[in-house]
Amino acid sequence: MEKVITYIIGDIVLSENPGNALKKWRNLFNIQQIELAKYLNVSPSVISDYEVGRRKNPGVNIIKKYVLALIEIDKERGGHTIKALNKILNKSPSIKAILSIKEYENPIPLKEFVDLIDGEFVVNTNNLDIPIYGHTVVDSIKAILEMNGDDFYHLYGWTTERALIFSNVSTGRSPMVAVRVSLMKPRVVVLQGIDKTKIDKLAIKLAEIDNIPLITTQLDLKELIKVLNEIK
Repeated sequence: MEKVITYIIGDIVLSENPGNALKKWRNLFNIQQIELAKYLNVSPSVISDYEVGRRKNPGVNIIKKYVLALIEIDKERGGHTIKALNKILNKSPSIKAILSIKEYENPIPLKEFVDLIDGEFVVNTNNLDIPIYGHTVVDSIKAILEMNGDDFYHLYGWTTERALIFSNVSTGRSPMVAVRVSLMKPRVVVLQGIDKTKIDKLAIKLAEIDNIPLITTQLDLKELIKVLNEIK
């Protein structure tokens, strides 16, 4: 727990824009401003002022209170986010199936993300403003052969609010089954190198059940990773 708290506080303090970093972590914990404000016994406008920079950069004490509040709210909800973060920090395996993983300094809207990767929607949740905070590119065959249940947590980096991109797919069924049975769900799933007409109907149905946008891209894998890694 202490390691996670220290990491989050350090990330905020060392950020070029602490307000954005505060907002990023609140969103990663999926906590609304009004809920956090109530917990800290301040008005929501105070939280908003710090996050958008209307108040001067918060000191370490304020940041610590902010982060501890996120932790306590998450614990009251069952501690799912903090447990996932603990797993990631306390274990750093070499997972050959992961081809690229990155957290973005600033989230980008789903529509912009899809445009960047020349993607096509197969399942669209009709919310093109969904923020994408990072990506993971994974070789689906290697993942099936080499990864265990605990390894799956590491596909999500610091947050599930990311694009989970599968390469080396034939129909998309296996990746979507893996996503379906996992407790953690990505914000969006991308299938690389497959025509949308060849995607298995079950894969589409599973994406619809979990309300996860499903996208295909025909970009070459190396080009796709290059484009993704250029996102700031």
